[in-house]
Amino acid sequence: MSAIPSGISRVPNLLASQVSLRNITSTNLQLLRLQEQLSTQRRINRPSDDAIGASIVSLFDQSIERSGQRSRNLDHAGSTLGTIDAILGNITDSLRESQTIASSQVGIGADDETRAQQASVVDTIINSMFTEMNRDFAGLHLFAGGRTATRAVESFNGGFRYMGDQSGLFTDLGSAIDFPITLSGDAVAGSLSARVESDVDLDPQLTTNTLVRNLRGPAEALQGQLGTMNVTINDGVTDTVVQVDLSGAETMGDVLDKIESAIRTADPAALSGAYPTGVTLAGNRVSVNVGAPTHTITFQDGPVGTTATALGLDNFNYNTANFVNAIVTTDLDPALSDDVVLGDLTPAGGMVYGDIIIRNGGLQGILTTTATMTVGELREEVARLNIGVRVDINENDNTINFVNEVAGTIMSVAESVAAGPATALGVRTTRATTLLSDFNHGRGVEIADGRTDPTTGLPDPNRNVDFRVTLSDGSTFDVDLTPSDIANVQTVVAAINAASGGLGGFVADVDPTTNGIRFTDTAGGANPISVTSLNGYAAEDLGLLDGNTGVGPPALLVGSDRAGVRVNSVFSTLIDLRESLTTNDSRGITFAGERLQTDLDRLSSSRALVGSRTRQVEREQVRLEDTTLLDTSLKSQLQDLDFVEGATRLSLLQTQLQAGLTVTAQNSGLSLLNFLG
Repeated sequence: MSAIPSGISRVPNLLASQVSLRNITSTNLQLLRLQEQLSTQRRINRPSDDAIGASIVSLFDQSIERSGQRSRNLDHAGSTLGTIDAILGNITDSLRESQTIASSQVGIGADDETRAQQASVVDTIINSMFTEMNRDFAGLHLFAGGRTATRAVESFNGGFRYMGDQSGLFTDLGSAIDFPITLSGDAVAGSLSARVESDVDLDPQLTTNTLVRNLRGPAEALQGQLGTMNVTINDGVTDTVVQVDLSGAETMGDVLDKIESAIRTADPAALSGAYPTGVTLAGNRVSVNVGAPTHTITFQDGPVGTTATALGLDNFNYNTANFVNAIVTTDLDPALSDDVVLGDLTPAGGMVYGDIIIRNGGLQGILTTTATMTVGELREEVARLNIGVRVDINENDNTINFVNEVAGTIMSVAESVAAGPATALGVRTTRATTLLSDFNHGRGVEIADGRTDPTTGLPDPNRNVDFRVTLSDGSTFDVDLTPSDIANVQTVVAAINAASGGLGGFVADVDPTTNGIRFTDTAGGANPISVTSLNGYAAEDLGLLDGNTGVGPPALLVGSDRAGVRVNSVFSTLIDLRESLTTNDSRGITFAGERLQTDLDRLSSSRALVGSRTRQVEREQVRLEDTTLLDTSLKSQLQDLDFVEGATRLSLLQTQLQAGLTVTAQNSGLSLLNFLG
């Protein structure tokens, strides 16, 4: 109540008035705050209302705001994934239509006119695929991986080149979701590129220009970060220990300079010759050229790190008889990198320089290699050819691969002369070690083997003969290939040469410039060499039926290149189907139809993946709604006003104010005279 405290008995009127005014003001302030709370329906409108409660409310506000943004992200992700699923459904329908076309155009009822019409339908499907792959949603290209601002596929040289990457666009969808909301092109189209994988270790030589970070020997674990090491110089009497700091060394030249300078400063007689011949390179190791028989130099790791171990120098006594630590584990084994010069490559067969012929589709480029060219410059030169081919360093950092980036075209890498740089680098598409299972885009070579007489059921050797070769003078020989003969190019060429028996000076090998199997005969006849298929498809699959011939002398037959590299993509499959329909190639139509099933299986897996992600997004949305509702409820309990309680308090405060005003008015009318009796 707003009244004069009972503890005050006799006070001046001024003090009594001040006490009454203070109490009335306090009641008015409480009424003001309560009216504000009633009008806003909030118990806490500012931190001063409840410091602890306001702090907790601010945390709930942040959580609810994050949840709101995450909810919008989830809505966007759900819409994006829904659009992707719809597109995958459209593509699936198109591929099923293509598969139906392939099935209907093999066997009875298929003629030239019908196949030509169906080829036009397939061409329309290809264009539809191109459009669907480049679809976007809210400005995001859905199949470009993480490069959502870039179209996924571009048309190039009669084929299609993927322009995205193999990641995806990630957004904040909550800790329970860790997947992108877009897809890489390989989830839809299959392989995005195909490569000629070199089988030659280029074995870069260690030089003074080799970067420390490219060492793969003991230093690999340090990732190129050297530190300090101790060098002990014994002159036969005393030990002199110096510390060498290699933390700033970037190249092996820097390493050698720092080590030699430290040793010569500590003991000028310790190393032979003059600077900088005291510490050099010997192969892939460091050579410490001790100058006097009395001297011994040893290296130890410094107080921190393993620098001496990383350089292959530790725990070895260097003296005039032992300049190099030849233990296998001390090989510094430099990695292949863009700054390595071709002249520093030491492949097993030796390095050769000259021109490499690169073909892709109807385009051709010439890459000229020199000893002074770096690997990076080689890669740039190939890129400048602009034929849809790039060069990569392999995962093991020891060789290079030529990569076909264009689906629907065939890439080949050949020589301008025999045994040229493509062979030395191991990137020639048709070489002795090329597997025949890689011929014809992975279909291999189909031979006639194990066939029997349909009447007797007994083995019939005549039915197993694959093809006949007719030489320029009319003489012939038959070739019967067995499974062991079709392991690789070398084995099949050897089998053909063995079958010829040297007839007419016949020789089979591989043409260096075209990569086709080449037949040469010096029989001196006036006719070209010819090949007739007898059983199976070996002659066709080896490219001997559509090669080029010359009457000579010597007479030549150069087969077509069947080892070209093709991107295993749905675009390649559809283009093959279209071309097979156009050329009435029943076998090609069958193969394309079989590959379409693989493409459909991949699409089914991709749709299942998208469906699974969509379901996770939906579950996260439900969970987020529950969490947001709980946060909002708890925040309301802290911040919102209990209206019943507020109304009751308002009534009490109004009564209190009225009573205070009444008492104050009564007390204000009293004077000393009222107490004189």
